[in-house]
Amino acid sequence: MSDDEEIEIEAYPLRSYQVIADPNRPDVVALAFETERGHSLYLASRAVLEDLGRDLLDRASKMPEHKTVS
Repeated sequence: MSDDEEIEIEAYPLRSYQVIADPNRPDVVALAFETERGHSLYLASRAVLEDLGRDLLDRASKMPEHKTVS
């Protein structure tokens, strides 16, 4: 498959997530995501977490404000 071919990937809303530290592996954490299709677990290094955090904050800042009903 070439780099210019697009792949369609199904996306599901996140129900919850957890960041799980492992005292036996202090160089990584597990990122657990729950969707309607079940759970997925990924390992991330400090560098990945730092990049992900920046990217998530940047993306969130570009989204409309969440309005609460009072």
